[in-house]
Amino acid sequence: MVELINKVLSQTDVECRLSFPTASLWAIPIPQGQNAVEFQATSAGNNQENWNFRLSVRSSNIDDKYKKPELTGDWLRFVREKSLRKGNKIILTMEVEANGVRHYNIGAQMKLMGLGFQFHDGLFTKF
Repeated sequence: MVELINKVLSQTDVECRLSFPTASLWAIPIPQGQNAVEFQATSAGNNQENWNFRLSVRSSNIDDKYKKPELTGDWLRFVREKSLRKGNKIILTMEVEANGVRHYNIGAQMKLMGLGFQFHDGLFTKF
């Protein structure tokens, strides 16, 4: 399993779109000549809950090192359904099967009353 994002959410992340780390673009390849790709991620701890995300880069920066990648699609629905706020954390991971098929998982961590909790399958667990 490879961790692609381990990020404390900003106000922009929870209100508009998730700023995606450029260093992790290799794990979700955008087809040549395009500036976006859609992929599905499963909620950590709940393989029945899937999210359809769209990873895009600014079209004027396809070959530039300042691509400004961002995650949209079901992102804001994920934020609402998980009750995420600025300061909470998300973790996006990838697993690759022997045949090369990639699986993505997304989970959330938040602090409640100063204690750390993870949200999986509708339940909070302490971390």
